[in-house]
Amino acid sequence: MIEIETSALGAMHAHAVEGFPEEVCGVLFASPNGQVVRRMTNVQNALHAVDPTANPRDARTAYQFDGAELLEVTRQGDEAGWRIVLFYHSHPQHGAYFSDTDKSRALFGGEVDLGPAFPSVAYLVISVYDRIVRDRKTFAWDEAAQDFVETPFGSPAARHA
Repeated sequence: MIEIETSALGAMHAHAVEGFPEEVCGVLFASPNGQVVRRMTNVQNALHAVDPTANPRDARTAYQFDGAELLEVTRQGDEAGWRIVLFYHSHPQHGAYFSDTDKSRALFGGEVDLGPAFPSVAYLVISVYDRIVRDRKTFAWDEAAQDFVETPFGSPAARHA
């Protein structure tokens, strides 16, 4: 089970609602003092504007982390002794599923044979309809299946109750 603190889940939900009708993205870290949500920049609109042929989707139906920002945030996390728990993004007006595009971006070089870019990191997809979170699901790499599979999540407090 993937542990997500209630406050962290609330922060990710708020980000998804605030960003509607566009997809948002971010990182959830585990720190010694609890979980930390880092909102990230979705550069999909910029990519689409520069080259709509190579990037036919805009931020309403796709997300892409800013690579330099992601490197900086993960560097800061490493220096602080934090661990990445999961990456998250929203699906405005769509269900909480791990799309083929999501899968391709989560794989090293986009190839199943090369495995996940972040093997121990999960992915949270938040479904938002009309600024209301309808569903959310987590996905993690299953070595035996050689695929990302839906994985249960819950709060650490619930596990110890």
